[in-house]
This record gives sequence, C-alpha cells and structure tokens, in this order.
Amino acid sequence: MQVDKLSPYIRVAMDSVLEPTWKMDERVIWDYELLYLMEGQMLVTVEDVVYHGKAGDCFFFKPGQRHAIQNIGGTRVRQPHVHFDLYVQPDSQDVGVSFKPLHQMNTKEKGWFRDNELSASPFLMPTHFRLGDPFPLEQSLFELIREFETKPPFYEIRIKGCLLAILSLIMREQYWGSKTKSDGQLGLLTDVRSYIEHNVHRCIKLDELSERFHISKFHLIHLFKNLFQQTPIQYHQQIRIEKAKMMIQFTYLPMQDIAEQLGYSNIHAFSRAFKGSEGCSPSKYRQEK
Repeated sequence: MQVDKLSPYIRVAMDSVLEPTWKMDERVIWDYELLYLMEGQMLVTVEDVVYHGKAGDCFFFKPGQRHAIQNIGGTRVRQPHVHFDLYVQPDSQDVGVSFKPLHQMNTKEKGWFRDNELSASPFLMPTHFRLGDPFPLEQSLFELIREFETKPPFYEIRIKGCLLAILSLIMREQYWGSKTKSDGQLGLLTDVRSYIEHNVHRCIKLDELSERFHISKFHLIHLFKNLFQQTPIQYHQQIRIEKAKMMIQFTYLPMQDIAEQLGYSNIHAFSRAFKGSEGCSPSKYRQEK
C-alpha cells in the first residue's frame, strides 16, 4: 500500500437495519467493504470459512473474496458499513457495488477488481475481528455515514479523513494486539501511554507509573518496550522534546518559559535534554527554523 498516495474513494456508506429473515447469497465485490455488526447476530462465510458474528464484531471483505451473510439471531440486525477504493481511479465513479458471484460477471465487470493491498504485513486487515474499545470506530464510521448522506460543504475531504482514521485505528490495534497477544496487556499499556501523554508538562518517574498501574517497574519496562520499542521514560522524554520543538518553532516564548511549561527543573536541564536528543541547543534550533 502506498501510504503517501492514499486518497480513498468512498462508494457507499450507510447504516443498514435488516429483518430477521434477511440473507445475502454468495458474491464477490470489486472493492473493499468494512462491515460493523452493531446489533444482532450473523453467520458470515468467507472463502468457505464460517464465522458466527455477534454485536461488536467487524468484518472486512476484500476484492475478489467470496462471501455470504445470513441473519441468524431471530431479531433485526444493524450493520453500518462502507464500500471504498484505497485510491481514486479513473473508473471509480462508474463501478458500483457487486452482488454477483464471479461466474455471473461479464468481461467488463471482471476488469473492475481493485488490487488487494490489505492482505499482507504490515497492512494486513483481518477478515473478522473485535476492537478492544469499539467507540472510536463507531464515532468515525457514523460521522463518515452522516457526511456521505447529507453532503455538507467539503464533505469529500471529511469522509476521506474519517475512513483513513478508521483504517489506521484497526491496523494499529492489530499491530499492538499481536505484540501483546501472549501477555494480554494491551489495555494496560495503552492506559500507561495515555497517562504519559497527558502528563507531558511535568517529570514522570517509573516509581509513579509502577504504583499507579500496580505493576513492577521491571515488568512494565519489558512490556512497554516490546510494544512501543522504547521504555516509558524514553517515550515521555521523546514527546516532551517533540512538544518543545513545536513551541520553539511556532511560538515566541522564551526558553525559560518553555522549560517551565514542560516541567524541567531549570533551563539548564532543559537545554541538556534537548541537545542530547536533537544535537543542538534550543536557541540554535530556533535560529535554524
């Protein structure tokens, strides 16, 4: 996937409510589809593999992938979903949503299949998955649907942003989940990371993190580094320096004020930390920018 060239084309975005007897016979689609099972239960068959979908499950269908869906819960199903291309293509507006199996397609239709770029690492999108916290996905998905349906000014920009936010959210959780699969500590580590980010304005010690999150310092360092490739304190130092760079470059605040706002004990401690990270003093960094 060419990340720097991503410009999704959203073909359909809708919140569907389906009756208890609803089913969709096997088909293949030309594009990608993300389906979020918000309410109810479904039997989803993808390439002869059967999944029992429950509320909170997500399904990701890819170009050319055989799949069929059936409501099995005896109640209505709610399934907000979106069809899209990863890139705007010359025929994007001409290609619809397929409900056909491959053998029923004509030659022209068989030429509409998009390249499947989301089936290999590092951008692998699983067919069936559950997010630890579905709220961010729900929020972005429903904003995308609302924008797509109401089409306010500049909605085309907004729906691209919503879709990219959803894809990055799913990929990031899959990546972190694979790193913490054996330990089952993804929730804890994301909470630690969030706590560090919300306390960028002051000094944080390992003792504080250990006590707050009820985990030994050694175990915390091991888990955090395995997931984020750096220790909690290294991460805290990194985001403090990144914030300092932004403040130096885009404000006229004196260095003393920046040091105080970021919780350094004095201007000298700030300068040492900055030079150790960036190879130059804060004042020289400002001059060069």
